Amino acid sequence: MSNVLISGVYPPREGEAEREVTATPSEYPLPAPVSSDPLLRYTPTHEDECMREALKLLHPIRDDFRTADYATSFNWPEITESFIKHLKSPSELPARSECDWYALVFRSQRRADCIDTDLFEADRQAYEEAYSTSNGGLLVYWYTELDENNYCMTTCVWTARNIARSVSLLPRHMAAAKMAAGVYVSHHIDRYRISWVPSQQTLSVALW
Repeated sequence: MSNVLISGVYPPREGEAEREVTATPSEYPLPAPVSSDPLLRYTPTHEDECMREALKLLHPIRDDFRTADYATSFNWPEITESFIKHLKSPSELPARSECDWYALVFRSQRRADCIDTDLFEADRQAYEEAYSTSNGGLLVYWYTELDENNYCMTTCVWTARNIARSVSLLPRHMAAAKMAAGVYVSHHIDRYRISWVPSQQTLSVALW
């Protein structure tokens, strides 16, 4: 199973009901929708919204995507086609001068004895925090289940690197990060730049 998260509804675990981001009890209450941080008051552009729509199609195209190169693990040609299609549609949003997006790829091997429900809850709360505070700066969050060796991979794509950095310093993200030492055998983060290359009519995916 994999999930592409665009809206503010975090998919439930089996037996749970969907929960809206505005109704989540937490030790760390969600900040106001418009943050005092100027970076989080960013207004998405036409290109951002085209990318958001295209990323709804995101899915892996190889079985070893959890450990393989990000640029060759997903259906980027299909996403490119969708991006071009949406790019041609009329819009009243401003245009971007440079079409680069920032992708984070979190790869991990989970301990067999970790409490999965605690990790899931921390992840859900961090997603809600990002969605509620970034004013559209979070374009997509994608995650999947563990493989037979407890390897996992999640990825999120942002309109800008500095927005992702600002969100990572918020309370729920800091709390989720602190859990890493106790639940993973190993983990690391890769950073990628997704660029629109007009001259070639393609998206380029490369390490940042």
